[in-house]
Amino acid sequence: MTPEEFLGVEILGLTISAIVLVILALTLLPAMWRVALGPADADRAVGADHVFFVLVASIAILGLAWERDLLFDLVLVGTLVGFISALILARFLGRRRQ
Repeated sequence: MTPEEFLGVEILGLTISAIVLVILALTLLPAMWRVALGPADADRAVGADHVFFVLVASIAILGLAWERDLLFDLVLVGTLVGFISALILARFLGRRRQ
């Protein structure tokens, strides 16, 4: 692969990463709406969970674009924390309804 071809592939990868980040940012709008105005606590929890995992996905995409291994470690820890917090919140909301 010539340097010009490699540069073209790298620019294409960065462009796709930027497009995906914009799409993820656009999905935050309805989620933030749900967090702010959700009629129930469960709606707010789902919206907050969505916002958190969009942040984690954005970090993963930036890790790919910037070729940084540390960001993937952050994604792994963030995913684990998000999953455990969702379980705890679901248990809390379930007990609160009873």
